[in-house]
Amino acid sequence: MKAVITATLCVFSAKAVLAQTNHIKTAEQNKPFKSSFEVNADAEVGVLSNSALSVQELDDISSQSDSGIKTAAGVNAKWQVTKSAKLTSSYKFEQQDYDEFDQYDLDLHQYGLDGSYSFNSHELGVRYDGAKANEDGDTFLHFNQASAYYGHFLNPHTYLRMSVKTKAKRFATAKARNADGVGGDVALYHFINNGQTMLMAALSADKENADDNQYDFNGYGFTTKVTHKFTAFNVANKVGAGWRYQNKDYDEQTTDDFFEQIPSRDEQRNVVNAFYNLALFEHVTLIAEAEYGDYQSKLSSNTYTQSVLSASVKVHF
Repeated sequence: MKAVITATLCVFSAKAVLAQTNHIKTAEQNKPFKSSFEVNADAEVGVLSNSALSVQELDDISSQSDSGIKTAAGVNAKWQVTKSAKLTSSYKFEQQDYDEFDQYDLDLHQYGLDGSYSFNSHELGVRYDGAKANEDGDTFLHFNQASAYYGHFLNPHTYLRMSVKTKAKRFATAKARNADGVGGDVALYHFINNGQTMLMAALSADKENADDNQYDFNGYGFTTKVTHKFTAFNVANKVGAGWRYQNKDYDEQTTDDFFEQIPSRDEQRNVVNAFYNLALFEHVTLIAEAEYGDYQSKLSSNTYTQSVLSASVKVHF
């Protein structure tokens, strides 16, 4: 099981699609504006294999491997209020149901609300993201994040985005891990081949203060990604690969026994991933994904590697 929150709430990368627009007004764009409302939904089912079952938020790291069924469903709505103002909302449910080790079954509910205003190649917006994670049917984590962002087209093919955020984690039983945090990130998206190829690089920084000081940390990360769309035999294809690095520097702790130092929790995460999408029909896509993670920590129990493979069918409309 991959990191529940870290990996799944990287919501801002979807904004890269904005960089495919240009600043040349078409006949369609010169028409009088008319407010619009759109809704789309999708559903996905497939199989997965995990070499190291884990719940990173709880330091529950297992050497056991397992395979199972993955399902997902989501709905997105967009209201173009004016030519410049836009409201979007989303909800997504993901589930991982393992064959043997039920205690690692995961249900994840994600929801978001976004409001933005665009003007002269600039964009200002605010966003809320939330998540509820269940393990083996029991809720173990609520996550809430509010952010403000600014985006700017440096040129018709390059989009710069910066954001600041505040977040809160609340655990059902591990109360000592309850934490509030702040962070920021800056991302650069560049499109080539008439928008068919996207290159992305992002830097981030985070700080969290937990109820128990041993879980306080300062962290930074780097993410890079490349995707490419192409057509072969009259079928639409999309491939991509990425790398994510994260470093967390936890507060040093000591005991009252002659100020004996407690082993540090400092950790580094290197994760690479790749995917391939094949548009089998107009509303049906085949998806293959692979991820490899190398998780290093000064706590030997939190040091491990993990490979996750999955194949699924997605229906969207």
